[in-house]
Amino acid sequence: MLLDVIVNFLHTLATAAWIGGMLFMKLVLLPAQAAIDAPQRGRLMGAAAARFTTVAWTSVVVLVVTGFLKTPDGRLMDFGSRFGTALAVKHLLIVAMIVIGLVISLGIVPKLKALAPAPGQPPSDGFVRAQGRLDLLSAVNTVLGLLVLLAVAVMRS
Repeated sequence: MLLDVIVNFLHTLATAAWIGGMLFMKLVLLPAQAAIDAPQRGRLMGAAAARFTTVAWTSVVVLVVTGFLKTPDGRLMDFGSRFGTALAVKHLLIVAMIVIGLVISLGIVPKLKALAPAPGQPPSDGFVRAQGRLDLLSAVNTVLGLLVLLAVAVMRS
């Protein structure tokens, strides 16, 4: 019983950190950057992205472990009931989110670092394109995260 409570707590906490962090970045931090000078924006976003990457990947590990512990036997990809279908859809959405996170972390972020303009220099076309891909993929991941929460709501109703 106590183990179930701990697993549920950790699963909920990791969900809140990962999806809540994405919402915070998109709805609060990015718009608030307009209040600071351009050179400071890059430093702020670099620091915020580094910290959030650690939180996000830690949350993913916790979610995968606790998710397996929480999933009833035979229900990992069960489309035989509304609960099972919602759970399977949730799992597929999370896999998509993890794949997008890997593309961002292993593909786009290193490219942004390599193409980052020197202080006082304008960004290159390649940097701007990579930044656009990051914005698009992070927005898609945020929407997928909201769909995960919707799937959970369907499971609980």
